[in-house]
Amino acid sequence: MKAYNTADKQLHVLSQIITKANRTFVPAVEDDSHTNLSFDSLANRIIGRWIYSPNGSIILTLDLSSLNFEWLDASYNVLLSIPSVCKTIAEIEQGISRGLSKLGLKPEGFSDKLHYDIPEYTISKELIPSIGVVEFNDWRYYRKLANEASALALEKIGVEGEVRVWPHHFDTGMYAVAENGVGIGFGLAMEDSMVGAPYFYIAGHPTNGTSINYDQLPDMKTGRWIIEEHWKGAVLPLSDLDSENEMDANKSLSLFLDDSISWYGTKVQPSS
Repeated sequence: MKAYNTADKQLHVLSQIITKANRTFVPAVEDDSHTNLSFDSLANRIIGRWIYSPNGSIILTLDLSSLNFEWLDASYNVLLSIPSVCKTIAEIEQGISRGLSKLGLKPEGFSDKLHYDIPEYTISKELIPSIGVVEFNDWRYYRKLANEASALALEKIGVEGEVRVWPHHFDTGMYAVAENGVGIGFGLAMEDSMVGAPYFYIAGHPTNGTSINYDQLPDMKTGRWIIEEHWKGAVLPLSDLDSENEMDANKSLSLFLDDSISWYGTKVQPSS
């Protein structure tokens, strides 16, 4: 997991720059989803939201093979490329800011502090290094798996929705309200003190006057339940999948989703 975590922290830091572009140039929505991102595993890019400029639709991306920030047009042609390797975060932001006028955008507000904080990683204050082959391959594998598992979760719940990367906690995931009224969030989270490794999670959120009774939890074929005051749900650490091939990892994730989603479908009740 060390290689994955190293890449995860570096890309968490770099992705905040795309979030700043989203925050500045995409119309705001109440749930803050205008600031979130996606991972395109085919193009090996972290991608922001489409921005409507006087020169047409454009989007800011991070090319993971070069770690260049690239502005693309609607035909995915590269309009501007700003390197990040061997530069500080401030230098990268300055380079992007200087190019905004060429794209028909005003730079005011782009470099302003975001409305949340992320951990103070060492890399935040250093020159950005390239990402090693092992680190990149591990990160791409698990984040691709997260994209596919999140799409599968939406299918199992029976609703349409987006699979996105939320820049604050840098989790790849989805959120949808099931037919019985429970909101279900599923995704891949960064390593934290609750689990001690990166992990897939699923959690239910009562809506419309409902509640969830956690008194009788089912046994999980993969993963485990964590029921605490501030968080209730099930988790499947990546360390449990580390020795599995892709087919077995997919099977473990499917079982994790089947057990948890079916349980949430039966345990929603009216609030007292």
